[in-house]
Amino acid sequence: MHIDIWSDVACPWCYLGVRHLRKALREFPHRDSVTVRIHAYLLDPELDASIPEMSEAQYLAQTKKIPVDDVASILESLSDMGRSEGIKFAWNDTVVAPTSNAHRLICLAREIDIENDAISGPDTLQMRVHEGLQRARFEMGIDLAHPESLIALARDFSIPGERVLAALESQEYASEVFSDFQIGVQMGVTAVPVFVFDRTFQMSGAQTSTAYSNALVTAWNHAHPDQPISVMKDDDHE
Repeated sequence: MHIDIWSDVACPWCYLGVRHLRKALREFPHRDSVTVRIHAYLLDPELDASIPEMSEAQYLAQTKKIPVDDVASILESLSDMGRSEGIKFAWNDTVVAPTSNAHRLICLAREIDIENDAISGPDTLQMRVHEGLQRARFEMGIDLAHPESLIALARDFSIPGERVLAALESQEYASEVFSDFQIGVQMGVTAVPVFVFDRTFQMSGAQTSTAYSNALVTAWNHAHPDQPISVMKDDDHE
């Protein structure tokens, strides 16, 4: 079974949603038969430089054209959801920055997974790097546009710095990131995360891990009617 995810590392809902999917995958009996590919989605494709002097709330208010007070309420709700997952959103430290370089690092992580024949399950390098990038942005206040920051983060995953630099300079990866974004746009994606299970079932937003568990079961049963799995109830999970 295969799952495609459209995500941006600048999206806090993606941080929560992909984490919940990984939790569901860990408990899925056929997790070793599930491959996941994370596709780049650029929430602000026009952003070409970091804006350290602008807070996340100010940036969102400006780009979404909603009052700062409303943004503050949204971020407070996200903080509450994050706390239940062990995520400590540091909104005052978050650096507004373009994410194309971060997406190239995710491309590199996927390539390393392929090299190591480790492309299935919830703990691929691609999945761990995706979460690491979001932790760096939202909890540690790291500017993900800077190559030095990405090299330092990659070191935590034993990815050599020279491979990171090559990835950031790669026209192939640049084209892949833009192509993924364009495919998402053509699909009608306007907000992320978006999850597509076996090119058949689609889910949007940061759902609960139970919802993802049930989506996994539904997709699996659709593809394997001779090996059905029972759908979970809310009180069976979480």
